[in-house]
Amino acid sequence: MSMNVALIGPNTLKGEKLLELLDESELQVDSLTLYEESDTAGRSLMFRGSACRTKALETFTGEGLALVFVADPELGEETVQVLEAQTSAVVIDLFPQRYSKEPLLVLPAVNGEALASIDAGRIIGVPGSATITAALALLPLHHAYQILKLNLTVLCAASEAGRKGVEALASETAKLLNGREVDSGYFARQIAFNLIPDVGEVLASGYSTLEAQVMHQLPQLLGDEELELEVSAVRVPVFYGDMVVAQAETRQPLKVEELQLLMDKAAGVRFDQGAKKPASLVNDVIGQDVVIVNRIRPDVTGESGFALQALSDDLGRGSALVALEIALALQA
Repeated sequence: MSMNVALIGPNTLKGEKLLELLDESELQVDSLTLYEESDTAGRSLMFRGSACRTKALETFTGEGLALVFVADPELGEETVQVLEAQTSAVVIDLFPQRYSKEPLLVLPAVNGEALASIDAGRIIGVPGSATITAALALLPLHHAYQILKLNLTVLCAASEAGRKGVEALASETAKLLNGREVDSGYFARQIAFNLIPDVGEVLASGYSTLEAQVMHQLPQLLGDEELELEVSAVRVPVFYGDMVVAQAETRQPLKVEELQLLMDKAAGVRFDQGAKKPASLVNDVIGQDVVIVNRIRPDVTGESGFALQALSDDLGRGSALVALEIALALQA
């Protein structure tokens, strides 16, 4: 059944990717309305062979819509209140942390059954890209061996900060390669050829906002609020993609001989135990619709546990594709 759909934020990196995926998808759309900030509203964007002119976000009311995608990380309070108050549409938000009542966090490959009873007016949250990468890679192992304690290191690309982050990396890289100095830019410190040991604002707890997000979201998706979890995030000088390095203690010992079969059965994951070369973001991951898991290996001490690396496309598999999968499941 076709429906009226809106997309807020087609001018953001995630919004652009979502519009691209929607254009190619089988989602039945009767009409698509695009909303963005007034200073860029009025642009003409193509969707399924027709031009769609963007509207000013201030005019958004939610009326007459069945589904609203939100891909803008910087919504004003008035728009957030409109989204919370509207009752006609299901809202799928790629930045769900801004609401007074916590949205239902959904990753279809993990807890898609929760969508069976969703009513109009409900807000559904898409997990953060690092959370998605970790959850898809770790869930089959958690089910098989029960993770008791987990240490994660998240390597975040410039795209995690949006278009301005990517532009900052590009600008600084060009200047340095041409022998010019760079000033502290969008990240307040040089990002090109550098590592920045925090991602987002550092909270009173000592954790950054991204670290806190993963610590809040991942136990929900793994279905284990008792999980002992520690997360560290580092900004790295690459344009796109996520990498999660995990070290886990488990209740059951790892059985290396069954790993390939175990991961082959998991949704949204690719694990090539015998690959000659490990996957890399640029060569193998960007544009792929799966999380790629590298080198699952037993704990070196011989105790129950394992280590792995997992990589994904943060704009697609780690964000926009999940939003689309949620919409397709709702329409099914």
